[in-house]
Amino acid sequence: MSLRITPDGVNGTASSPQQIALRFMGWATLVLMADLITKQWAVTSLADRAIPLVDWFSLFLVFNTGAAGGVSLGPYTWLINLVGTAATVAMVVAVVLPLAKVDARASAAMGMVAGGALGNLASLLGEARGVPDFLALRISDAYVIFNIADVGLWAGAAVLVPVTLGLVRIIRAERRGLVRVPLQNPM
Repeated sequence: MSLRITPDGVNGTASSPQQIALRFMGWATLVLMADLITKQWAVTSLADRAIPLVDWFSLFLVFNTGAAGGVSLGPYTWLINLVGTAATVAMVVAVVLPLAKVDARASAAMGMVAGGALGNLASLLGEARGVPDFLALRISDAYVIFNIADVGLWAGAAVLVPVTLGLVRIIRAERRGLVRVPLQNPM
């Protein structure tokens, strides 16, 4: 891919800070609301039953009291989750604007990550039994159980892979003197 550097960004990503913020907040809100609505449905509808959809995928409610993947971090698991999730959201908000100036996909990707993190944070704070997970993917003889917030987090991370690779290409090209990325104040 050839790089086209303009005063407004790389490869035609020119967007105003307001457009970037709206795209970011839109994706974050979409993932957050989808997560909260589906968790509420799961808690009220799946409390005493599992719904097999296909051989390898079911709806089955569990409450995750651990960290990601149900891992326990000892007596401070809840506090570590709380601080870690808040830090994740703060970091995402801090980098979304400059990163979206380089690649327009970053605002959607970071919005999905933030929405997922906020969804699990809301559940962590609002559900004493733990974070409701209800999407059960069977892998061999075990299940991986997750929720829409987790889907948002992983989808956002997947979109960030090509964004990150593109950023690496830009940095390498700039170091070789092939391009000069204009310095901008992201605010």
